Amino acid sequence: MKNKIYKTLLLATSILGTVSLSAQELNKDVKVVREYNPIISDAYKINQLPGSEVDSSTFKPNFSYNILSKAMASGLAIEPITAARLTPERKTVLDKSYVKGGLGNYVTLFGELNYNVLRSEDFAVGLNVGHTSSMGEVKLEDDSKSEAPFHDTWASVYFRRFWKDYTLSIDADFQHNVYRYYGYQNIDGDMSYFNPLPSIGMMEIPGSDLLGEDDKQRLSSFDVTVGFNNKILDDSDIPFDANFKFGSFSNYTGVRENNFGLDGNVRVHLNNMFFDVAAGFDYYGTSVPSPDSPQYLFLDRKMTVVNIAPALGFQFDAASVKVGLDMYAQLGGQDDEFNVAPHIEAELEIAEGVVTAFGGIKGDYYINNYEKVQRENRYVTPDQNVQNSFHGIHLFGGIKGNFSSQTSFTARVDYSTFDNEHFFVNRGYVVSGSFSGVPAPIHQDNIFDVVYDDGTLLEVSGELKYEPSTQFNLLLKGKYNGWNLDNLKQGWHKPELEIGATANYEMFEDVWVNAGLYSIGKRYAYDVAADMEKELKGVIDLNLGVNYYMSSKWNLFANVNNILIGKYYQWNGYPLQGLNIRAGVGYSF
Repeated sequence: MKNKIYKTLLLATSILGTVSLSAQELNKDVKVVREYNPIISDAYKINQLPGSEVDSSTFKPNFSYNILSKAMASGLAIEPITAARLTPERKTVLDKSYVKGGLGNYVTLFGELNYNVLRSEDFAVGLNVGHTSSMGEVKLEDDSKSEAPFHDTWASVYFRRFWKDYTLSIDADFQHNVYRYYGYQNIDGDMSYFNPLPSIGMMEIPGSDLLGEDDKQRLSSFDVTVGFNNKILDDSDIPFDANFKFGSFSNYTGVRENNFGLDGNVRVHLNNMFFDVAAGFDYYGTSVPSPDSPQYLFLDRKMTVVNIAPALGFQFDAASVKVGLDMYAQLGGQDDEFNVAPHIEAELEIAEGVVTAFGGIKGDYYINNYEKVQRENRYVTPDQNVQNSFHGIHLFGGIKGNFSSQTSFTARVDYSTFDNEHFFVNRGYVVSGSFSGVPAPIHQDNIFDVVYDDGTLLEVSGELKYEPSTQFNLLLKGKYNGWNLDNLKQGWHKPELEIGATANYEMFEDVWVNAGLYSIGKRYAYDVAADMEKELKGVIDLNLGVNYYMSSKWNLFANVNNILIGKYYQWNGYPLQGLNIRAGVGYSF
């Protein structure tokens, strides 16, 4: 009997000792034998913290502990994860300024300065100034060489002032571009021509006068935008954004254009709904010279465009819908007009944080003011007066999301119907004289006129970004353009297919290599002399570059563009430079 009591007491003491030991904190002396080197196992990040809907002041949980006496069987075979060793990071030095400069073939000189005010909670200031000059020659389609110099200068300033609830922004930009009309033409100085402009009439022009016109051009512009907006804190606030814009533009031919405008938007939240209103206006006034030559016909133009877009939005757990109208009114210009289009946008989260579908219908109104068109095609005729374009029905849809934390993607389809879309064709002059009933020949000039057409446009585009580590990233882009026009045979100078790929890789410590591959499919231009379409072959442009960071202050760089030496015509008769090499040095301070 005593033996049984002794065994029972011994068993109880063992159990109580075990439970007591598991609840105690153990203190042990640790002897350090080497420097601590941390390692962590790779793990997925948790994107969102769980939120509690229970009042913590009244919530009193009851816990119940039970001993599970039997192990739970599992058919899952766990594979050990290799530990990742932490390497010391290089110290990042935040300098206010960075300047770089270098040389290249085609007698190229370039330089750039960036200045920023860092580590300020009240304001941000930045400055970017740069210049590039090139004095090289290019070979034209008749194998003759032509000088193709250009000088590009730019300066940009941005300013931000931050308050508790509001932000003031000021952005100012200056551009100055000097270049030459170097493209192919077959105007004969010993012949006479008729100007193709109907409003001028059949005025005869000596070819020597056409060739004698100054073949240089200069574009200068200054633009400033002042913005003011509030910070969105919660749905009870009324977020708004207002911007005032002013711009001035002039060219060597004597055309001047001033513009100013005001636009903004405001949103009012109503429970799970919101009401949006976006509105604004833009004014453009163009003054032109009175040239002695009958080559150009300049027209003054004053135009105001007013837009307003009210919309009502609905927000759900995994979806949102916005329904409204896009309205545009043009006053002045070539004609007064009013355009309206529906505006519907929707998003649906198919898989949270992974895939989102979007789609809708809207209207797009494009203001083709003088400066915009001249910068779109710098070789357009100086007396251009381009009408505005309206894409009244623009259907779009697609998906976007992330395959993983390393990969993101977007794929979309756009289909639009448009009026007054503009395209560029070379200006042609009719040879004067008697040709015995045969149509008089037409000779091509190296300036471009504008032609218009209505039709539809189908665009299929996609983008994929892959960034598995901080040492490597890859970006792929692709786009298909399907033009269907009412009258023109082709969408002149518009590519059917565009493909691009860029990658950056840290090959060695402090040595980065970048590569780019761009492919533009075949395009078509209008041959005014033969009155037929002319194929501009597609091109593949392969670029490589390397950056070597010698220290936190100095770096060396080199870039080689158009390695395959493809002959690419940006515009009919205007080939771009071939193999292009640039190298330089940068300094942070």
